[in-house]
Amino acid sequence: MLGTHYFLLVLEETMFKKILIANRGEIAVRIIRTCRDMGISTVALYEAADRGSLHVRLADECVLLESAQGYLDTAAILRIAVDTGAEAVHPGYGFLAENIEFITACQQAGIVFIGPPLAVMLAQQSKLEVLNRVKAAGFQRFSVQSDFSTPVKAKRCVLRPIGWVTPSSSNRRARARARSLHSAISRAGRAGAAPRPDRGADHLWLTGFYVEQQITPAHMIGVQVLADEQHQVVHLGEREGSLIRGNQKMMEEAPAPCLTPAQRSRLWETAVEIARLIGFRGVGTIEFMGDLEGHFFFTEIKPRIQIEHTVTR
Repeated sequence: MLGTHYFLLVLEETMFKKILIANRGEIAVRIIRTCRDMGISTVALYEAADRGSLHVRLADECVLLESAQGYLDTAAILRIAVDTGAEAVHPGYGFLAENIEFITACQQAGIVFIGPPLAVMLAQQSKLEVLNRVKAAGFQRFSVQSDFSTPVKAKRCVLRPIGWVTPSSSNRRARARARSLHSAISRAGRAGAAPRPDRGADHLWLTGFYVEQQITPAHMIGVQVLADEQHQVVHLGEREGSLIRGNQKMMEEAPAPCLTPAQRSRLWETAVEIARLIGFRGVGTIEFMGDLEGHFFFTEIKPRIQIEHTVTR
């Protein structure tokens, strides 16, 4: 079963005696089964509604998470980890998988966060910085207009062709055309806005955004990679998720039907090299966008396990 080998590779670098799983459902079950195969004890969290769930019944220990924030309560989860003697926390996907504050809190508590290192997660917060770094290393990425700090600066520029307006700190794109640039900037701003440190959650600000080249029709390909602490990187094949509604992929398929054997081999190699370039560790996805002529462009790194990871062969 892919899931077993998946986490086996992630965890074998450091053999823990006990880990806490800060998640529920399918992903928690897969982690528990892998840990059982490896002789690692597991602690499951559950809310009242999850009491009869499979992950609760399979884990060696289970603890009720009594918090209004549920699986997002960083302090409560770390308290349970310390109280149960867990040496590491596995976030699964979603919830805390990309939460910088949680990763930092784990470090401060002396608990291992099973996932990409903090430095890599921090680097992913600026998508444009990653794009520029990849380009500087000689890899092909799509064309972007400069990182605009304000909508006014964007309006003063000639944007031809206009494709997608993307917040620098988010992957939530907004489609843009010349006559509707202001609307696209507003939509992208709402997706990428963050609370102002000095004003609170009621006052949002946009730290910057850029305009992506439009490629249409296009293929969206993700290559899943796995990297350890010795900088050894392997790929787990690719998935195609070109059928999208809004920002939500409707279907993923593996292997990608649009690729020739030569294109597939080249994408795998490129994904591994990009993962090495940024010092990636753990399980993640290197994403590309391709045109109908067979050209593929790096778009971003998803530094986490994705819900659709089970599609990977």
